[in-house]
Amino acid sequence: MRWLHALAAAAWVGGSLFYLIVLIPTLKRVPDVPRALSAALGVEFRTVVVTSIIVLVATGAILAFDRLTEVEPPYAATLGVKVVLSVWMFALVRDRRRHVRVLDALEPRPAPPTTIWGKIIAAVSGYNTLVILGVLIFFLSDLLKVLFEIELRTE
Repeated sequence: MRWLHALAAAAWVGGSLFYLIVLIPTLKRVPDVPRALSAALGVEFRTVVVTSIIVLVATGAILAFDRLTEVEPPYAATLGVKVVLSVWMFALVRDRRRHVRVLDALEPRPAPPTTIWGKIIAAVSGYNTLVILGVLIFFLSDLLKVLFEIELRTE
């Protein structure tokens, strides 16, 4: 179960990192990429995301019920934060319309912010928010594993 959960998370977060770091900048530099190819890429990635969400929800529920039998408050609190961040991430994906479009990244944007606060907000908003949440959730998953192993050793 943990392996399937980790695989689905890696596919989604890894794909998002590729999308953000490689695909979007490449498509911006090659403006004559056919719109049909860009749209097809978005549809294919959406399939990965939807499949990952289904696997994550199913395996996450099983893992949570399995581990929540007798856990200490730090584990339960960390799991609660992970679930809240995951729900936020799922909601952001759902809110990005019916399909993920690579073309969204290519649309003209307003002038970049000039203040430090504006630059920080721009850096952690939009698609970047999904990637940041995914990385945070990966960290919390690792922390949960450590907390669970500590609890096993103290019993």
